[in-house]
Amino acid sequence: MKLLITTLIVAVFTAALSQGQPATPAVSDVSRSIVEASAQALGGVQRIRDLQTLRLQGYAQYAYMWGGGNITGSSDAPQKWIAANELQRAWDFRHDAFQLKERRNMLFPFAAAFGHAYFPIDQVVYQGTAYDRLPDGHTQRVGFFTQNPLYVDGARIRTLWSLTNPVALLNALLNGRAKANGVRQQGKLDIVEVAATPQISLQLAIDRETHVPVSVAWSTAQNNLGEVTFTTTFTGYMPFDGLKLPMGYNTTMDFRDIVYFRLYVDGYVVNQPLDDLQPPASVTQTAAPVDAAPLIEVEKLADGVWRLTGGTTVVEFADHLTLFELYGSQELGQAILAKANTLVPGKQATELIVSHHHFDHTAGFRVAVAKGMKIYSSRANEAILREVAQRPAPHFQDALPRGGDFVFVPVDERLRLSDQKTTLDLYHVVSNNHMADAVFAYLPAQRIMIEGDIGTAASDWQLWPDSYLDNLAYYKITVDRISPVHEKVMTHNELLQFIDAGRVRAEQRNADYRKFNEYLPGYPVFRTR
Repeated sequence: MKLLITTLIVAVFTAALSQGQPATPAVSDVSRSIVEASAQALGGVQRIRDLQTLRLQGYAQYAYMWGGGNITGSSDAPQKWIAANELQRAWDFRHDAFQLKERRNMLFPFAAAFGHAYFPIDQVVYQGTAYDRLPDGHTQRVGFFTQNPLYVDGARIRTLWSLTNPVALLNALLNGRAKANGVRQQGKLDIVEVAATPQISLQLAIDRETHVPVSVAWSTAQNNLGEVTFTTTFTGYMPFDGLKLPMGYNTTMDFRDIVYFRLYVDGYVVNQPLDDLQPPASVTQTAAPVDAAPLIEVEKLADGVWRLTGGTTVVEFADHLTLFELYGSQELGQAILAKANTLVPGKQATELIVSHHHFDHTAGFRVAVAKGMKIYSSRANEAILREVAQRPAPHFQDALPRGGDFVFVPVDERLRLSDQKTTLDLYHVVSNNHMADAVFAYLPAQRIMIEGDIGTAASDWQLWPDSYLDNLAYYKITVDRISPVHEKVMTHNELLQFIDAGRVRAEQRNADYRKFNEYLPGYPVFRTR
């Protein structure tokens, strides 16, 4: 994303000369003295300036979907976590390089195998060039900024994570790779404004009495939340080869004060050899990619009903179009909305049905709000949807740079939308341990069900296998075809086969783990039938 950077100028001291009175130190001098005092407290100015390499080993957890993937959108919902085991962070200060390695695994039941595979992550930024080392041995260039419903990434983010370490940040300041632009006081803290590049800035908080770094804060764009500020607090400083380094990193967000990332340190290795992190020619000779929406294709399901790339279903009414879901990202949401508005001459999409609050399903929601669309969803989702829509994004490109508001129509158990052309029923989802506050849509004349995550969350495992039939029985509806968000359009019988095959695979997985006396969350598979 293109960054709209605002330069923050903090006037802390004024240069003044008067008869018999020395000049007040310039801001740069004050910042330098604070940085040097902090470096001295952590092991010495020269030692930190001359540091060659640093390696951290530990383990961590991420808040799943930024806190937007829990069973409900309530701020009181229990947080789901993603483990980051076999974690390493490596800094090669001589070559301005940083490596982030870990194995990620969801600590809750989900339908896709990728989330439960301890998938290896090996991310590098080398002198501003970001690339991935893939499990098959290949490398792949990464752009300046990219995001998905789970993470933000890219050269900018990797550089910021590399500086979210007190010694690494002080090393960058002492060697001129980062610049202290000023300092302000906040209680017992000195807040140093730091610019790593014109597009990468952060704030370092230092205890004025002990000179020890307390925290680092920086901001990022995010599809659902607009702009998010991370604050990483350091705790438990211990000595390692003459340096004092923290044993705990706790990164909170300015969204519900959620702990986004908590890192537990096993230890550090100082000035020991590291892997060569220089990118191969296949990376440096490749243009940095930029996030973009795919070509939006249209599948007609019935007269006045279409499914678009990205999982959105469009339903035509007499004078408007209604969308079920804007999934994936703001870019994808913009492309889907533009395509939908070409389907029927003279009719525009003016309404959006949000199946549930999960951040993959609402990543295009801010686009809908910006377009003034009326929103339908479970009554329990109104609070979180308003919360995310009202968040501004003053420093990044976003559909709602100042936040926004919308007309909300709640769905309790059932809501009928009907005119002379179309009847569409909205139902509250029952019997589902993945999402408590969800809705699905049903076209009674066409006997088409439109859904997200009831029977089609993913193809690998079915951990709520009876939800689909339970909903049909509860509401006494007959379904011929299903238009899902994630999977292809299916007939009723095809979906039953899809669900049953996933249930068998899930039950076999449980049996395999129990042989080794390991018991997985979400197992045995919960059955209602």
